[in-house]
Amino acid sequence: MALPKINSSPKYEMTIPSTGETVRFRPFLIKEEKSMLIAAESGETNIILKSIVDTLEACIDKDINMSNLATFDIEYMFIKLRAKSVGETSSIGVRCPSCEKENELKVNINELEINVPESKSVIVKLTDDISVELGYPSFGDISNAGIDADNLSSVENLFNLIQYCFKTVITKEEKFNLKDHSREEITAFIESLDSTQFSEIREWIENIPKLKHDYELNCVQCNTMLKSSLEGLSSFLS
Repeated sequence: MALPKINSSPKYEMTIPSTGETVRFRPFLIKEEKSMLIAAESGETNIILKSIVDTLEACIDKDINMSNLATFDIEYMFIKLRAKSVGETSSIGVRCPSCEKENELKVNINELEINVPESKSVIVKLTDDISVELGYPSFGDISNAGIDADNLSSVENLFNLIQYCFKTVITKEEKFNLKDHSREEITAFIESLDSTQFSEIREWIENIPKLKHDYELNCVQCNTMLKSSLEGLSSFLS
């Protein structure tokens, strides 16, 4: 007689932010946690992301193409999964800039939410005759390109990400689907923008939904007020 299976049935529900679809899931098990720990030891971002996606696919009871979801969907889904798997509170170290004391910040990760605008794309008018449609880049695009979407202070990251946010170019006569054009063509188009045109696009990209938690606390050593925000999945994993 075979040994019984435990913890294999979905117990919880969550909603995918960009689609509004509700899915059921179970907490991750030791086998999935082991795979994620091995991935974390590698230090390779792509390996870690693949491990997270593999874990989500194992724990969600619906067949979902994760590559088509937005990066913030993956982050949100994993943080909800982690909350039910290893605990809803994450202890995060916050260093005081005045005395360099490491302070403990406790965050209820189960309460983290992502606000997604009703419209998933935006039309930006570049000239009287040319506009571009911007949309959220897919997780598959970001992962395959090796882009760190949480580090937009890097010029290379920003320019690479912009390529995947451009969906169509619209003129009075025609609409160009950029899936039909090479990365080199898209890069050349982006580089032809002036500073004003680029700044509007950059502002939209910097406001793509993400996991975010504003906090304030007093340093336990010098009583300096520490006030800032945590952003991105890596900020909430302790």
